[in-house]
Amino acid sequence: MNRDTRRLPRHAWKGTMMPIRTGLGLVICGLALAACAANGPKGPAATVTTPAVGHPPAPSSVAAAMSSEVFTPYAALGASDNDGLAPGDTYDALHTACMNDAGYGQYAAAAPYPARTNRGLGFPQAFGPWGYVGTALAAEQGFLAGSGGPGPGGGGPGQGSGAPGNPFSTLPTGAQQAAGKCFNILENFNNAQFAHSMSIIETLNNYISTDVIQDGEFKKATRAWSACMAKEGFSSPDPSSFWQQALTALGQLPPPGQNTSSPPGPPTEAQNKQQIAMAVADANCTLSSDLAGVYFAVQANYEQQFVSANKQALDAGVREYKAAFAKELKALPTLLQTTSATPNLIGPLRPGHHGTAKPSPSPS
Repeated sequence: MNRDTRRLPRHAWKGTMMPIRTGLGLVICGLALAACAANGPKGPAATVTTPAVGHPPAPSSVAAAMSSEVFTPYAALGASDNDGLAPGDTYDALHTACMNDAGYGQYAAAAPYPARTNRGLGFPQAFGPWGYVGTALAAEQGFLAGSGGPGPGGGGPGQGSGAPGNPFSTLPTGAQQAAGKCFNILENFNNAQFAHSMSIIETLNNYISTDVIQDGEFKKATRAWSACMAKEGFSSPDPSSFWQQALTALGQLPPPGQNTSSPPGPPTEAQNKQQIAMAVADANCTLSSDLAGVYFAVQANYEQQFVSANKQALDAGVREYKAAFAKELKALPTLLQTTSATPNLIGPLRPGHHGTAKPSPSPS
């Protein structure tokens, strides 16, 4: 069965920011839609065939599943230094180069910077719409299991970028100035790439995510997972709602509709015991329902179809990104002289996800 997949934004299911491929998809032509349709190139190929995956084996880990999927390197472009497409041409490397050129390279790791990435694809975590992968990890760390990722301190690019005031206030004055300039330089470069070189990647990211979440076999497995969880004493329509519920109870995520600039504190012993019990139930039901096996098999199929149909446009986007990155490196000395040192904390940035403030778990 063929269908047109141009529907909801990728991971509209999650309601917050995750990892796993997060995102508000950027459209190449933006608001100039009429002019784009008349004069610009046609949009990406978006017609795919619904896969029949049967009962695939559960992956040994989310990282193992994603490493075998053809879209993962594209989703990690700019965020991973070993994505195979533009090794080393990362936001982290650009940020470090900027701080070095400013004469404060020793403070690069202490200066948060903005970056929009499909964190979930490039930097997997154990839990997501596929449930919880890893019963041993669930029993040990629960939903506090780290997902890693790019950026200073391992918290992902953009961490702290949404906080009020100056995120560099603890640095010496000169380093504050340099960090503010580099913050804005990275923000401008990042936004420019998502509007141009990475627009095809972001668009396909949304297409793939939407098709996976709306897939009939995935929905069936999700219903089986929900029924299993009910037997374990937990009521949730899907795993994404469940892990958000768990992290909210732990104080790691704000309640729906609320924002906070305060960093989360450590959970109490009782909270930690409860969230581990939730994670273990999630992991066990993920196995019994084959939810993760179905999810990643369906996702791999859609990724292959979209990448095959849009390979030329994707490779052109990668070439454009690499050229822009090289140009930006050469322009850093000039940009440091002309860019404001006051960090622009308001804008369309999505903190760094298959996430990604600490990127909330978002499927890639």
